[in-house]
Amino acid sequence: MPTAVMCRLIATAAMCLVVNIATIAAQEAAVPPRPRKPAPSQEQLAAWARELDADEFLTRETAMTQLLEAGPAALAALKPVLAAGSLEATSRGLFVVGQLGLSADDETHEQAGKLLAELATRDETPLLARRAAAALVELRQERTVLARTELANLGAKVSRSQIIGGFFLNEGVPTVEIGDDFRGTERDLKRLRWLTDVPVLMLTGKQATDGWLQHAAAIPGLEELHLHQTAITSAGLTPLREHATLRQLGLYYTPVGDEALPSLEKLPLLRFVKFYGTRVTAQAADKFMAASGVVVDHRRGAYLGVSGRDVEGGCRIFEVKVRSPAEKAGLAQDDEVIRFEKAPITTFGELTAAISLRDVGEDVEIEVIRRLIDNQGNTTSRNVIVKVALMPWELETAAANIRK
Repeated sequence: MPTAVMCRLIATAAMCLVVNIATIAAQEAAVPPRPRKPAPSQEQLAAWARELDADEFLTRETAMTQLLEAGPAALAALKPVLAAGSLEATSRGLFVVGQLGLSADDETHEQAGKLLAELATRDETPLLARRAAAALVELRQERTVLARTELANLGAKVSRSQIIGGFFLNEGVPTVEIGDDFRGTERDLKRLRWLTDVPVLMLTGKQATDGWLQHAAAIPGLEELHLHQTAITSAGLTPLREHATLRQLGLYYTPVGDEALPSLEKLPLLRFVKFYGTRVTAQAADKFMAASGVVVDHRRGAYLGVSGRDVEGGCRIFEVKVRSPAEKAGLAQDDEVIRFEKAPITTFGELTAAISLRDVGEDVEIEVIRRLIDNQGNTTSRNVIVKVALMPWELETAAANIRK
């Protein structure tokens, strides 16, 4: 086929395509938008609620579907049927309430929960009360699972911590960490209030502000809260006041000061607080501990990275943490620490106290006695001096730390 003829055919086909697209667009524009379905009246909602007990299966199914589509407005209409309806109507009604309770809308969830809670207290209808109570428990469990899933999809880390309150657990407890990877907004943190089975929450990063803590304070069973390098202020701790279950609070490199302590004094179950690299002064921390009975671990923020024990009157290193300043400096397990800068060290408590007075980034000199065993089993000792560049605590390490 000649080239000129082929070009004319291609041009004609392209023009036809443009005309067809324009025609389709004009036809779609000419179609009027589908009118919004009007909201059902209270009379219609009441009629659907009564039809949950209809003889025909299709009528019952249709009524249940209509009530679900009606949303929270259906709750009031369901109440009479739930209180005095048949087993069939009650079962379907409780199902509708439970499904509406899983709505992302907080008001709808609140209304559904209140209705179930009210029905659960009706002593005159014990069967209904038991079923409503069971439905309420199921709703809360499903809402918790849904909230955890939604937060995880937004970048929160949902895991199981093996350590809580400083004790190692054979079976970990649910832990949520929200930090730099979180892609949600402050509004998305409203889901925290549904985490009824999460005792440990960790917030990290400068995007964690006072508004975040308002939502964190709404977690009903929260036992441990750890804030690491956040922008939360002293005023931001106010929502924690009188939290019913909080036992441990860790504040690491977060700009809170002495003015935050009055809010913490009101926490009824608080037993342990950690201030690492904050603006809280040692004097104020001591006064707070004396007045409240809460154990306080106050540090200027430096981290060495060893655990130790007292052996034969000396401070023996039991473990050197991986990637810690101690490991980088060459400290080893079983080294006996005898000097930290100019201070003599005889116990692990003295070593911990000496480190707590140091700032992140400081270079310190540590002297240890290192014992070596040769191939014949003979033991020799020598003094070793190392220079250590102290670093900040990482979140997981700080959260698990209990001062001995």
